[in-house]
Amino acid sequence: MAIRNSYDSFGSFGLFIHWAMAVLMVAGFVSGQIMEDVPRGAEKLSIMGWHMLVGGVIFALILIRVLWRRMDPPPTLPDTMPAWEVKLSWIAHMALYGVMIALPVTGFLAVTSIDVSVPLPGLFEVGPLLLSKPLHEGAEEIHELLVGLMVASVVLHIIGALWHRYVSKDGVTERMIPFLKRA
Repeated sequence: MAIRNSYDSFGSFGLFIHWAMAVLMVAGFVSGQIMEDVPRGAEKLSIMGWHMLVGGVIFALILIRVLWRRMDPPPTLPDTMPAWEVKLSWIAHMALYGVMIALPVTGFLAVTSIDVSVPLPGLFEVGPLLLSKPLHEGAEEIHELLVGLMVASVVLHIIGALWHRYVSKDGVTERMIPFLKRA
């Protein structure tokens, strides 16, 4: 399999980034949900450190993904795709990209605006950089709102993949899941 995308399929780098980010987004979501139920203390800070580490990796990967996409455009959409599907696909992808950028940024602002140091596992501690209760509360609220938008965007993305696989049968889903047989 080629590293770069072709006219009708994603290359190995695009596939790797897509699925690595999917796994990391699940890990970030799960660690965030677990963290919500843990009382303040060392255990919560440890989970928060893992959550931040995952968010930081997601942020780095989304930046790499955006740059890669500019250098290596995705495969062409089928000519049979109606204009409304093309537009909805674009909106869904832009929502996902926006959330994948905004979640780590708002999380970082929320953590660095409180008077606590959070240990990143195996690395260093992230201490307060921008002490501000209003900034913390605002960033935390936006971060939580973005989690809901992320879930909605991912669900829409999965519905789109299922639509292409079982309704349109146009081979779009198979480009991201290579082991599926072509429709």
